[in-house]
Amino acid sequence: MVTSPANQRLCYLGALGGLTGSAVLWHRLVTLGADQWAMPAQCLAGFAFLSFIAARRGGWLQALVSGAVRLGLTTSITFGLAELACRAMKLDFNELLGARKANEAFPIYFRLPTHPSGEVFFTRTPGATWTGKPLQTLLKNHRSTDVTYTDEKELTLRYSQEGFRNPDSLTDWQVAVVGDSFTESGYLPEDQIFTGIAAAKLGKPVKNLGITDTGNFAHVHYLETYGAAPSCKTAVLAFFEGNDLSDNVHEAEALDLYQRVGERPSHDIPVQPSLLRAVWNLLRDFKKLRLSERSYANAWFQAGSQEIPVTIADAPPRMTQLTLEERKALASALDRYLAAAQKHGMEPCLLYLPCKRRVLHGHLRQGQDYPEPNWEPGDLPQHVAAECQRRGIRYLDATPALRQATAQGVLTFNPIYDTHFNAEGHRIVGEVLAGGVAR
Repeated sequence: MVTSPANQRLCYLGALGGLTGSAVLWHRLVTLGADQWAMPAQCLAGFAFLSFIAARRGGWLQALVSGAVRLGLTTSITFGLAELACRAMKLDFNELLGARKANEAFPIYFRLPTHPSGEVFFTRTPGATWTGKPLQTLLKNHRSTDVTYTDEKELTLRYSQEGFRNPDSLTDWQVAVVGDSFTESGYLPEDQIFTGIAAAKLGKPVKNLGITDTGNFAHVHYLETYGAAPSCKTAVLAFFEGNDLSDNVHEAEALDLYQRVGERPSHDIPVQPSLLRAVWNLLRDFKKLRLSERSYANAWFQAGSQEIPVTIADAPPRMTQLTLEERKALASALDRYLAAAQKHGMEPCLLYLPCKRRVLHGHLRQGQDYPEPNWEPGDLPQHVAAECQRRGIRYLDATPALRQATAQGVLTFNPIYDTHFNAEGHRIVGEVLAGGVAR
């Protein structure tokens, strides 16, 4: 067959480039567990093989492959020059594509905390406020067609100068509760959150140190930095089974990185001048884009003869499903929590908060897109209880009381999209907390 020297060289270049790219992606796949690179790596390897065959055989195959390589080179040069131009002009694609504006459209509660605290942790911006209907705004921003939260009242959220949902006038308290979004609960007034319910039941001030998207290492930091007070004799770690385990691993890694190289994470949306990164992010997130309205109901809660549409998400693992990193991070976080409580003369307690799926299990009719339909409640609560007993941490479990309400046809979680307790769920958890602390 006819072989063109120029086309042959291009085919060899394509083979070398494809082989190199495939090797790089396979290395990322193996070392980082990035399974999404498997198919691109296989495609590049196949192209490398095809390019080598084309270089040897010539003819129409060589012309076709060399044309593809030529097109790839031209495209790479064009995008490379555009990338350099965007960086030289200091463009910010996060601003151009509205990333900051989209983030600010959500209530404070549904955003990442951004105010640095301690080595690698965050609180809310000191003195931040937001007024509106949080849950209705959440559904609107996610283009939901679900008719719910229609009775939600407008709420003004206020954060203290420390960045938590407490008045600045609170200078002494007897119970400090640390936790994540379930403790912050920035869609209800303070007196309807379980910390406020417990305070009313106990007749004692309770300080709420809850921040969304945090793990138990952050909670220990909150206790040490903001939880001590002359009258505080009880510390409570509100442990949520849905994501605290994975958050613990991420925070342990962040602490390790900070201790090794001094690098501190940031939750601010950065200036992003890279055209290639912007294009990649758009391609990566294309499937997540919601261009039309949709319903988020994937199950129905059976409340007597009535069915209430709900969204089910979290599926907490069994102990055998926990990774070694999750086990180690949980144990380390509990050790730190115990030490921090003892240091400040507080009795340590752990309040176990179950996810919506566990509480409603057996009382749901599954619908389309119901995740992990064969999931069954596992032994994670028993494991956490054993870890607490081993350390002398008082263990309180809100699951039985919430399950009892479920059996009576009472919904204790926000139904659609959001996964947190509704006002009734908070009331029940607050009573569990008050009863456990009062003993």
